[in-house]
Amino acid sequence: MGEQPQLIIENCEEKLSDWLWAEYSHCAAIWPGLVFTNVKDERMRYHLSKLGRVSSRDALSYTGGKGCIILDHQAEKPLRKEEMSEAKYLIVGGILGYDKPLGRTKKYITERFNMKFNAARHMGPTQLTIDSAVFVARAILLGARLEEIEITKELEVKWDEVHSTILPYGYPVVGGKVIFTPGLLDVLAAQYRST
Repeated sequence: MGEQPQLIIENCEEKLSDWLWAEYSHCAAIWPGLVFTNVKDERMRYHLSKLGRVSSRDALSYTGGKGCIILDHQAEKPLRKEEMSEAKYLIVGGILGYDKPLGRTKKYITERFNMKFNAARHMGPTQLTIDSAVFVARAILLGARLEEIEITKELEVKWDEVHSTILPYGYPVVGGKVIFTPGLLDVLAAQYRST
């Protein structure tokens, strides 16, 4: 196999919200040449084609169901570079999170694969955003160990002295700087102003 698996984002959202677009755009910048699978909506397919290849087929049929590593928060083992270098595909769930993980990656993706030919791996105890998962996977592929990567437990965006938005997701920290989804602050600001 090659040194870098093909990154697949298995889209599990029905609409391309501004938030989802921001995360997907960041994923495309982190991992060029990615593929979005399970994109049923024609309008969403059109927009995502600006970021990478797009397929209406799901990840299982797209990959043939073999040689995949599925990033699943509920997996028993952590992601390691050695396995990634041997895999043909790396699958990330295109699922926007809730305050508490609901196990949707396992339900929608992992449980559908024959795990004799594939592997599910986690990236620590904290629920990551889609683009944070891609960033951490890329860092591991480039030689970082999961244990060495600093991840926030949550992130607070302050609007003024009284109001703030808590994002209960993990974001990687590099050199003391949080790697935050480009454009997401504008999305959050628009949501805050509308309330």
